[in-house]
Amino acid sequence: MDELQEALKDLRDIHEPDPISFWPPAPGWWIMLLFAIMAIFLLRWWLKRDKSPRYKKLANEALKNITTNYEVQRNGYKAAGEISELIRKVMVLTDDRSEVAGMIDEEWLSYLDSKSGTDSFTKGAGRVLTTAIYQKESDIDVEGLLAATKVLLKNV
Repeated sequence: MDELQEALKDLRDIHEPDPISFWPPAPGWWIMLLFAIMAIFLLRWWLKRDKSPRYKKLANEALKNITTNYEVQRNGYKAAGEISELIRKVMVLTDDRSEVAGMIDEEWLSYLDSKSGTDSFTKGAGRVLTTAIYQKESDIDVEGLLAATKVLLKNV
């Protein structure tokens, strides 16, 4: 028995493992953190993406086409007519049809100024919208009209 006592003397007491520490996290937590960061960036991108209505995109494309056609053909009369038609379509689409469709002359130009936040239509190049069909081609400031129309489409 002495031998047994002697052998038992060399044994150590039972000890528990160290408690699990908070840091460093397990690999699964690192992966979840990576996915959370990616989700935040995707959410920010999704919220900031271009939310302009489809009609705005189509109107801007149509204005680019009108600009390109004007640069090639240099037909100010035709460009002014196409711009006038485009503006009328957009305004009828965005506001009350019965109110907008009947506007003419100064009332129409004032309405466009109120929508664009400028005076480009009553006092500037946009004034040509009411008189373009009566003017000679050379009297039309198409560049000014295009600029006023871009501002209007941006503010609608």
